[in-house]
Amino acid sequence: MNDKTATAKAHTNIALIKYWGKKDRELNLPTTSSLSLTLNEFYTITAVTEGKEDTLLINNMMQDPKRIHQFLDFLRQNVGDFPPLTVISRNMVPTSAGLASSASSFAALTAAVAKYNDWDLSEKELSRLARRGSGSATRSFFPGFAVWHEGTDDESSFAEALPATDLPIALVVCEIAGTVKKVSSSDGMMRAMTSPNYAAWVEESKQQFEEMQAAIAAKDLAKIGELAEKNALDMHALNLTATDRRFTYFNQMTQDILAKVKELRQAGFLAYATLDAGPNVKIITSQDQAETIQAKLKEAFPKLRLEIATPGPGFSYIKED
Repeated sequence: MNDKTATAKAHTNIALIKYWGKKDRELNLPTTSSLSLTLNEFYTITAVTEGKEDTLLINNMMQDPKRIHQFLDFLRQNVGDFPPLTVISRNMVPTSAGLASSASSFAALTAAVAKYNDWDLSEKELSRLARRGSGSATRSFFPGFAVWHEGTDDESSFAEALPATDLPIALVVCEIAGTVKKVSSSDGMMRAMTSPNYAAWVEESKQQFEEMQAAIAAKDLAKIGELAEKNALDMHALNLTATDRRFTYFNQMTQDILAKVKELRQAGFLAYATLDAGPNVKIITSQDQAETIQAKLKEAFPKLRLEIATPGPGFSYIKED
């Protein structure tokens, strides 16, 4: 048995303009293009080595390998064959709690498998392949701000980095729950697409996608926050108006924090909220206000776990000793 090991690291990302719905489930093509910020503080390190069958360990705990096995088989059939793999991941982000753990996980896995097999793939190609494991993983290969083009087919749906910027953006991450959510992202998207407001959200999101790129280029943090908050809250409103089993990821703490964010903004702070598929709130602010906002939230919610996140790097390979 081959004792070769390849290890890759990828950071999670937070979508400022969301992906919420698929126009092609097999190819994982989204209904809208999306735009994200890669985060330095949250990441996944994944090592792959030959095994007797495809297996998955996350943080030293054996997991159901079904989703990973399906993805590895996709790579075997579409890029090149390789033996069964043992996948060992260290996740520095809560799993399935709305903090995009699948994004960093599938980006790191795709990169590690490519390295293991000596595939000479561009970032664009890695991004396109990772999309088949997790849509948001397309964006985790890139530093700072990245866009995922919705595309019309397998070749045209990929992510790429926006021009580098020294924008002093920060996120105050409010970790309300680190448990696995009751409604998966995939199921949530399918339900949300039954909302009578879904088509209108898609059209507005396309406009916001363009406006967000302009706001980033102009280094307008307030506009970035305003666009991100509206896009996210309108996305979550779709869940509440779904005709197929309406639902919400929000809990009472989510609502309380959203109210506090509005209060902070009215008091003159730069503070805008965004949320993915989970109850956790991320507050968009500037790096010089982040600690103050963190302190005010800690005062209001003493038991709340808070962390400041800043722009992160693209994926990398870790050399084995």
